[in-house]
Amino acid sequence: MAIAAGLFAVAMIPLLVTPVLPLIDFYNHLARFFVLSHLEGSDFLQAHYQAHWALLPNIGVDLLGTPLLHVLPTLAAGHVIVIGILAVLYGGVLYFHRGLTGERSLLVPLLLLPLLYSYILNWGFANFLLGLGLMFWAAGWWLRHRQRVFLAVPVSSLLALAIFFAHGIAFILYGLLLASLEIARVWRTADPSRRIADLARALSLLAVQAILPVFYFLVWWAGFVGGIPVDVLPAAREPFARWLARDIFNHLEAILRVEEGPSLGLDIATLAIQVGLIGFLMRKGRVWLARSVWLAAGVAAGIALIPLPPMFGMAFIADRLPLFAALILVSGLCVRPGPWAGAERIAFAGLIVTVFVRLAAIAVSWHGYAEIYREYASVAAHIPPRKMTVPVNVGEGNHETKIPRSEMFGPLLILQHQQAGPLFADPNQQPLLWKGPLKAALDDLATRPGGRAGIYLDPYRYVMAASASGFDYMLVSNAQLLKHPLPPQLPQVVRTKHFILLRAPDARP
Repeated sequence: MAIAAGLFAVAMIPLLVTPVLPLIDFYNHLARFFVLSHLEGSDFLQAHYQAHWALLPNIGVDLLGTPLLHVLPTLAAGHVIVIGILAVLYGGVLYFHRGLTGERSLLVPLLLLPLLYSYILNWGFANFLLGLGLMFWAAGWWLRHRQRVFLAVPVSSLLALAIFFAHGIAFILYGLLLASLEIARVWRTADPSRRIADLARALSLLAVQAILPVFYFLVWWAGFVGGIPVDVLPAAREPFARWLARDIFNHLEAILRVEEGPSLGLDIATLAIQVGLIGFLMRKGRVWLARSVWLAAGVAAGIALIPLPPMFGMAFIADRLPLFAALILVSGLCVRPGPWAGAERIAFAGLIVTVFVRLAAIAVSWHGYAEIYREYASVAAHIPPRKMTVPVNVGEGNHETKIPRSEMFGPLLILQHQQAGPLFADPNQQPLLWKGPLKAALDDLATRPGGRAGIYLDPYRYVMAASASGFDYMLVSNAQLLKHPLPPQLPQVVRTKHFILLRAPDARP
């Protein structure tokens, strides 16, 4: 336990080398927590936002993070929230591993470290990661207590509800995991004549856990708590074959970068090394996958290969599944005790080196954002308080590693510089809504040429559309990637290597 805690502490070093974490969506969430926590005391925030608390299947971190923003500085609160989420995930997988195998080993916590810095963490999907961590804690509890039905079922039902409110997809994965484990357990019973009855009993106990979450899900789906009904599958915007080809390519990246570092080449190489070394140790009989988790691992790996489309108003579902599968596989690893042969010791040492090379590479990469943050702060200081400012992120895609990430800086204007700007405010997923001048500006922006809400933006037309829609300032990030001058109609307040601050012509300085 002490070694596992020490490994986790070392793994948090990359989070401590920069004041701002390069996580794509996370600061958008953090700014929402800030608005919700300061809304009652700010006339300016009340003019642009309103709280929308409801029983939504995506609000776990909102419930925890909003009160935290009352007591901690904004940047410190962001680090504390991320470390807390990763601690829940790390501890949950170890707890589940112990309940599944009855063992403790150094191998499992070691292999978990690079999975903490996952493709999903880099997306900043905070609620899903919290839900995934709670899922492993709840599954571990069920494995340890399922024979004591009158204790296990009520407690597990409450845990299932907590997982659902953290994230709906995590709740579905929880059901798949427990069902797979129960089917595998019943199939291994010595008396084949009892299998059907035992399986029916086991699955019925799992169904009891799903009653409240499924009820709330149906209410949310119908739009009674979120505000609008939710489509199962959104209308297709392009031919199916074109969507499938593009999505398969994107999904392959999510698989190969289930552990994500500063470059695709590093991620592929280190993943291959880890898989190769674990395979060698398995061939030597030193490591094996517990039979009780074979079915669950197969199911997880199978769904992780499918490029699922957005469903029930939730996007990027497929990108989350490789991490789920990888955690299931790691949690089921067992290690044979006894003296290690020379080649086995070399293989284990290779795993240690690979893991710590990855952590060091991430720390070096993230440390570079400290200087970019200082540059951003110098630019943001030129914006008067209580204005409407929109971020403009220049780049080729939406999950960049070839260029500095910039999605953090727009929300930071709300957190640190008394600005109003776009935040995630889906009435079916977040407890916040736009209102007043901000909503009017965003609604107008979405109708203008070049102003379509989305992740692939034409910065040259977008800044003009934002100015015409009523925004006072436009913060252009990754300005070094611009190939042409921005429209001369918009005064440049300040320009640095990575940023350009533009002012609308009719905005008061």
